[in-house]
Amino acid sequence: MRLDTQCALHAGSNRVQMLASPYRVRGLSPGRIPRRPRPVFAASLPAVRSFGVDDEDEIVASLTEGNDALPPLVEVVTRVGEDRLKVVKPPGAEDLWDWYESKGQMEADPSWGKLWFTSRILASCVASCVESLPELRSKRVVEVGCGLGLAGLSAAMFGGSKSVIFCDREPLAIHCALSSAALNEVEVVAVDDVNNSSSGCRVAGALLDWSAPQTLSQPVDVVLGADCLYDPATAALLASACHALVAGDGHVVIAEPENERAKGCRQAFLEAALQSGATRAEVIHPPPEHQISPNGVLVIVCWSK
Repeated sequence: MRLDTQCALHAGSNRVQMLASPYRVRGLSPGRIPRRPRPVFAASLPAVRSFGVDDEDEIVASLTEGNDALPPLVEVVTRVGEDRLKVVKPPGAEDLWDWYESKGQMEADPSWGKLWFTSRILASCVASCVESLPELRSKRVVEVGCGLGLAGLSAAMFGGSKSVIFCDREPLAIHCALSSAALNEVEVVAVDDVNNSSSGCRVAGALLDWSAPQTLSQPVDVVLGADCLYDPATAALLASACHALVAGDGHVVIAEPENERAKGCRQAFLEAALQSGATRAEVIHPPPEHQISPNGVLVIVCWSK
């Protein structure tokens, strides 16, 4: 039983390249992994999110039961509009929390290990090239707070993007996003090489914490995100990070629950964007055919020089 991992974290930089080879684990059969009641779990997670159970996607392969380096991981197939994507992810937030707990990482945040409904909405809109979204074809895209990277994967596979960089503060999230890209036969490269292709989309991964805004070594046209506005204290910082990523000339699209997880986050983000010179800052509803209960909205910002 193994899941090979290649990881290069360059000293003094935030560039990360991670890739898991999807070896099947013997002794574990595909299907949903049974769950047990665990009352402590609910009290251990941030109050701003309701994790629920990841049961929308059937598990088609078990990749690893977990080891010192990796949590339990499975392969699922999820629907994005009329298309299907292979996704590498923990079986559920509970399984991920159990792994963190076994490693003594009691302050870890397992929220990256779930396919949030807002990421499904954004991925669907991206795949269908919804008119209200900025053009993604031939564009250089970053997904911030990528988690499992569903929106970025959709941009790479269906949106015609030139490149996608998955960004998160959690290296394991980037690991899963890039592993999913590899399973879907998207080329995974280092950040410095992500735009060096004349045909086909390339993807890469980079550590990014928007509480400490930074730029990447590659230019960015469009920033995507889902469920990023959950802390009023960092909403303005996220706007600053997005402004820095596009170097003051580009678009941002963030999918959020219609009912805010933390009141005031959305307004704080939009106000910060306008203060930094945004020419467009608005909240719209996705087309009905892309909406998912309990309903989401798209926060769109544009800067132009």
